[in-house]
Amino acid sequence: MSSPHDRRKFLGRATIGVAGAMGAVITVPVAANLVAPAFHTNTFDFVDLGPASNFPENPGGSFTIVTFESRDPDPTGIYRRVAFVRNEGGERFTALSNTCMHVGCPVRAFSTGFGCPCHGGQYDLEGRPTAGPPVRPLNRYETKVDERGHLILGRLDAVDFDLRRHPLAPPGTPVSGLLAPLYPKAPL
Repeated sequence: MSSPHDRRKFLGRATIGVAGAMGAVITVPVAANLVAPAFHTNTFDFVDLGPASNFPENPGGSFTIVTFESRDPDPTGIYRRVAFVRNEGGERFTALSNTCMHVGCPVRAFSTGFGCPCHGGQYDLEGRPTAGPPVRPLNRYETKVDERGHLILGRLDAVDFDLRRHPLAPPGTPVSGLLAPLYPKAPL
């Protein structure tokens, strides 16, 4: 027959073991999300949108809607994307993704900004949310004009409310603030 002292030791060690296992279950995924970006390289294809002259200069105004394949070749259409492109003048362009930053529905362009038909998210002409549930501004593409005068779209980045670029993150995920590192990174 075991003594109460042995049972007390066993229960104490079992409690410590269970608490340690629970701590590992919580800590390992968070640590993996914090370390993983160092080993992750995003791949993207540059997209040639044609002559930059196809986009009339309109600083701060309305956008031209462009549909393109983000990966070539793409016979399935699964990589078809829509961007809103505005010529800011002086070979500077703004290119916004049409993906709402609430749950990923496609947004529509209006003369005063953008709207999401799914849950009522509204954005201004810079892509910053003005109403509804979106947690951050619309994602932005890097842009450049090449030596032939063609507008080239590059990497897609998430932006914060000051329009500073951050690594791409899924819709519904903040990219700045104290808790931003705890959210998972975007899939390729």
